Amino acid sequence: MAEPVTFTTCLNAKFHHECCLSCPQFNSPQHQGRAFGSHRGRYLCVQCHRPDVIGLSPNSEWMAPANMDYTGFTPTDTCRLIKRRNGFDPDGQKLVHHLLTNGRVRWALDSGMTPRGQKEAVPGGYAEWKRDLEAWVKDGMRCE
Repeated sequence: MAEPVTFTTCLNAKFHHECCLSCPQFNSPQHQGRAFGSHRGRYLCVQCHRPDVIGLSPNSEWMAPANMDYTGFTPTDTCRLIKRRNGFDPDGQKLVHHLLTNGRVRWALDSGMTPRGQKEAVPGGYAEWKRDLEAWVKDGMRCE
């Protein structure tokens, strides 16, 4: 019998990669996100994070809410937050749609390009992310 696919074993390291944490940390006062540090205001973002750099339109909602920062969370707590923030989604399809089609997520997986240059993209890129995400959902979205 195959081992169950869990968030801890297949997705946690990716969620805690620098690129995947940059959006949740942006509006986080407790982790001195860029909205509270180097950036003067979160609504000035489009001046540097232009569509040609991040691949999102100027009207895209591309910043995570402050209460989405999972920096330092355990794998189980990260998993629970991700599932809770995406609402009641028993089959995981809303979550899968967000994590496979959202421009911010694709940025972290595919390029990590910023106005100051390339960041290291998430290992395995989109193909591995999609495979692991779909396997996790298919096996019941277990946290551990």
